[in-house]
Amino acid sequence: MATSIALDGVGGQGVRVIAGVLGNLLARMGKQVTVLFDYDSSVRGSMSDAFVIFDDAPIANPVVEDADILLKLANRGHLRIQGRKVVSDLGLASPGDEQSPFAALGSQHFGKELFGNMIALGRLLRLAAIDYNERAIRESLPRRFVDENLAAIRFGFDLTDEEIARLASEAPPSRFEMNAAATAPAPVRGLDAAYETPVAPVSGSETG
Repeated sequence: MATSIALDGVGGQGVRVIAGVLGNLLARMGKQVTVLFDYDSSVRGSMSDAFVIFDDAPIANPVVEDADILLKLANRGHLRIQGRKVVSDLGLASPGDEQSPFAALGSQHFGKELFGNMIALGRLLRLAAIDYNERAIRESLPRRFVDENLAAIRFGFDLTDEEIARLASEAPPSRFEMNAAATAPAPVRGLDAAYETPVAPVSGSETG
Protein backbone atom coordinates (compact mmCIF):
# COMPACT_ATOMS: atom_id res chain seq x y z
CA MET A 1 0.00 0.00 0.00
CA ALA A 2 1.36 3.42 -0.96
CA THR A 3 2.42 5.91 1.70
CA SER A 4 2.29 9.64 0.95
CA ILE A 5 4.22 12.40 2.72
CA ALA A 6 3.82 16.16 2.24
CA LEU A 7 6.32 18.76 3.47
CA ASP A 8 5.37 22.41 3.92
CA GLY A 9 8.00 25.08 4.50
CA VAL A 10 9.87 28.06 3.12
CA GLY A 11 13.13 28.40 1.24
CA GLY A 12 16.17 27.91 3.44
CA GLN A 13 14.58 25.33 5.76
CA GLY A 14 15.81 22.36 3.77
CA VAL A 15 12.45 21.05 2.55
CA ARG A 16 13.91 19.95 -0.77
CA VAL A 17 16.88 18.36 0.99
CA ILE A 18 14.59 16.36 3.31
CA ALA A 19 12.49 15.13 0.39
CA GLY A 20 15.53 14.40 -1.77
CA VAL A 21 17.30 12.39 0.92
CA LEU A 22 14.08 10.54 1.72
CA GLY A 23 13.52 9.71 -1.94
CA ASN A 24 17.07 8.52 -2.43
CA LEU A 25 16.92 6.42 0.72
CA LEU A 26 13.68 4.71 -0.29
CA ALA A 27 15.02 4.02 -3.78
CA ARG A 28 18.13 2.42 -2.28
CA MET A 29 15.83 0.25 -0.16
CA GLY A 30 14.14 -1.05 -3.31
CA LYS A 31 10.94 1.00 -3.07
CA GLN A 32 9.11 2.65 -5.94
CA VAL A 33 9.30 6.39 -5.27
CA THR A 34 8.02 9.65 -6.70
CA VAL A 35 9.08 13.10 -5.48
CA LEU A 36 7.41 16.36 -6.51
CA PHE A 37 8.66 19.84 -5.66
CA ASP A 38 6.67 23.08 -5.63
CA TYR A 39 8.66 26.20 -4.76
CA ASP A 40 9.39 29.80 -5.60
CA SER A 41 13.13 30.14 -6.12
CA SER A 42 13.11 33.91 -6.62
CA VAL A 43 13.26 34.93 -2.94
CA ARG A 44 14.72 33.19 0.10
CA GLY A 45 11.87 32.66 2.53
CA SER A 46 9.32 31.99 -0.21
CA MET A 47 7.14 28.89 -0.21
CA SER A 48 8.86 25.53 -0.58
CA ASP A 49 6.83 22.32 -0.59
CA ALA A 50 7.61 18.71 -1.45
CA PHE A 51 5.55 15.56 -1.89
CA VAL A 52 6.83 11.99 -1.61
CA ILE A 53 5.00 8.75 -2.38
CA PHE A 54 6.53 5.31 -1.95
CA ASP A 55 5.28 1.79 -2.42
CA ASP A 56 6.44 -1.72 -3.24
CA ALA A 57 4.38 -1.59 -6.44
CA PRO A 58 4.66 0.94 -9.29
CA ILE A 59 3.01 4.27 -8.48
CA ALA A 60 0.21 5.15 -10.88
CA ASN A 61 -0.41 8.72 -9.71
CA PRO A 62 2.42 10.84 -8.21
CA VAL A 63 0.11 13.66 -7.10
CA VAL A 64 -0.54 13.87 -3.36
CA GLU A 65 -4.09 14.98 -2.60
CA ASP A 66 -4.33 13.92 1.05
CA ALA A 67 -1.12 12.91 2.79
CA ASP A 68 -0.64 10.11 5.26
CA ILE A 69 1.93 12.34 6.99
CA LEU A 70 2.26 16.13 6.75
CA LEU A 71 5.43 17.82 8.02
CA LYS A 72 4.86 21.50 8.64
CA LEU A 73 7.98 23.66 9.09
CA ALA A 74 6.16 26.89 8.17
CA ASN A 75 2.57 27.98 7.72
CA ARG A 76 1.87 30.43 4.92
CA GLY A 77 -1.66 29.19 4.40
CA HIS A 78 -1.24 28.18 0.75
CA LEU A 79 -1.04 24.39 1.11
CA ARG A 80 -4.53 22.87 0.95
CA ILE A 81 -3.44 19.28 1.49
CA GLN A 82 -4.57 17.64 4.72
CA GLY A 83 -2.49 15.13 6.67
CA ARG A 84 -3.83 12.15 8.55
CA LYS A 85 -0.85 12.63 10.86
CA VAL A 86 0.48 16.18 11.14
CA VAL A 87 3.88 16.99 12.64
CA SER A 88 4.87 20.63 12.99
CA ASP A 89 7.60 22.76 14.41
CA LEU A 90 6.61 24.42 17.66
CA GLY A 91 4.02 27.18 17.38
CA LEU A 92 2.66 26.07 14.01
CA ALA A 93 0.29 23.29 15.06
CA SER A 94 -3.48 23.05 15.02
CA PRO A 95 -5.29 21.16 17.79
CA GLY A 96 -4.44 17.47 17.62
CA ASP A 97 -1.16 17.93 15.73
CA GLU A 98 2.16 16.70 17.04
CA GLN A 99 4.55 19.55 17.86
CA SER A 100 8.31 19.12 17.93
CA PRO A 101 10.82 21.96 18.44
CA PHE A 102 12.97 20.91 15.49
CA ALA A 103 14.83 24.20 15.03
CA ALA A 104 15.53 24.56 18.75
CA LEU A 105 16.73 20.95 19.01
CA GLY A 106 19.03 21.43 16.04
CA SER A 107 20.63 24.42 17.71
CA GLN A 108 20.82 22.83 21.15
CA HIS A 109 22.23 19.43 20.18
CA PHE A 110 24.09 20.09 16.92
CA GLY A 111 25.00 23.77 17.01
CA LYS A 112 22.76 25.00 14.18
CA GLU A 113 19.00 25.37 13.87
CA LEU A 114 19.20 24.01 10.34
CA PHE A 115 20.08 20.56 11.66
CA GLY A 116 16.47 20.55 12.83
CA ASN A 117 15.48 19.52 9.30
CA MET A 118 17.44 16.29 9.70
CA ILE A 119 15.83 15.70 13.10
CA ALA A 120 12.49 16.12 11.33
CA LEU A 121 13.59 13.60 8.71
CA GLY A 122 14.36 11.11 11.45
CA ARG A 123 10.89 11.61 12.87
CA LEU A 124 9.39 11.05 9.42
CA LEU A 125 11.27 7.76 9.10
CA ARG A 126 9.80 6.58 12.40
CA LEU A 127 6.25 7.66 11.59
CA ALA A 128 6.38 6.14 8.09
CA ALA A 129 7.73 2.84 9.49
CA ILE A 130 10.92 3.11 7.42
CA ASP A 131 13.81 1.11 8.87
CA TYR A 132 16.82 3.04 10.13
CA ASN A 133 19.44 1.73 7.70
CA GLU A 134 22.57 3.69 8.56
CA ARG A 135 24.53 2.69 5.48
CA ALA A 136 21.69 3.55 3.09
CA ILE A 137 21.02 6.84 4.89
CA ARG A 138 24.71 7.81 4.78
CA GLU A 139 24.84 7.08 1.05
CA SER A 140 21.70 9.19 0.50
CA LEU A 141 22.95 12.30 2.32
CA PRO A 142 24.73 15.33 0.84
CA ARG A 143 28.49 15.10 1.26
CA ARG A 144 28.78 18.03 3.65
CA PHE A 145 28.27 17.34 7.38
CA VAL A 146 27.47 13.66 6.80
CA ASP A 147 28.25 12.55 10.36
CA GLU A 148 26.35 15.45 11.93
CA ASN A 149 23.34 14.92 9.69
CA LEU A 150 23.37 11.19 10.39
CA ALA A 151 23.44 11.86 14.14
CA ALA A 152 20.57 14.34 13.82
CA ILE A 153 18.48 11.84 11.85
CA ARG A 154 19.13 9.18 14.49
CA PHE A 155 18.17 11.66 17.22
CA GLY A 156 14.82 12.35 15.53
CA PHE A 157 14.23 8.67 14.83
CA ASP A 158 14.73 7.77 18.49
CA LEU A 159 12.42 10.43 19.93
CA THR A 160 9.50 8.98 21.86
CA ASP A 161 6.05 10.55 22.14
CA GLU A 162 6.76 11.34 25.79
CA GLU A 163 10.06 13.04 24.98
CA ILE A 164 8.42 15.09 22.23
CA ALA A 165 5.71 16.31 24.60
CA ARG A 166 8.31 17.26 27.21
CA LEU A 167 10.59 19.02 24.74
CA ALA A 168 7.68 20.93 23.23
CA SER A 169 6.72 22.25 26.66
CA GLU A 170 10.26 23.47 27.36
CA ALA A 171 11.31 25.01 24.02
CA PRO A 172 10.54 28.47 22.60
CA PRO A 173 8.22 28.75 19.56
CA SER A 174 9.71 28.14 16.15
CA ARG A 175 11.52 31.19 14.81
CA PHE A 176 9.84 30.49 11.48
CA GLU A 177 6.40 30.98 13.05
CA MET A 178 7.52 34.48 14.02
CA ASN A 179 9.06 35.20 10.60
CA ALA A 180 6.74 37.19 8.34
CA ALA A 181 8.17 35.43 5.32
CA ALA A 182 7.03 32.11 6.76
CA THR A 183 3.47 33.17 7.54
CA ALA A 184 2.53 35.73 4.87
CA PRO A 185 0.05 34.47 2.23
CA ALA A 186 1.54 33.54 -1.12
CA PRO A 187 0.11 32.42 -4.45
CA VAL A 188 0.30 28.75 -5.32
CA ARG A 189 2.73 27.97 -8.12
CA GLY A 190 2.68 24.94 -10.37
CA LEU A 191 4.61 21.80 -9.62
CA ASP A 192 7.92 22.25 -11.36
CA ALA A 193 9.64 18.89 -11.10
CA ALA A 194 8.90 15.22 -10.73
CA TYR A 195 11.32 12.40 -10.10
CA GLU A 196 10.57 8.71 -10.29
CA THR A 197 12.83 5.96 -8.99
CA PRO A 198 15.76 6.40 -8.93
CA VAL A 199 15.82 9.89 -7.42
CA ALA A 200 18.68 12.16 -8.42
CA PRO A 201 21.49 12.68 -5.86
CA VAL A 202 20.96 15.51 -3.40
CA SER A 203 23.23 18.51 -3.29
CA GLY A 204 23.03 21.99 -1.89
CA SER A 205 23.47 23.93 1.34
CA GLU A 206 20.02 23.80 2.95
CA THR A 207 21.06 21.13 5.41
CA GLY A 208 23.31 21.74 8.37
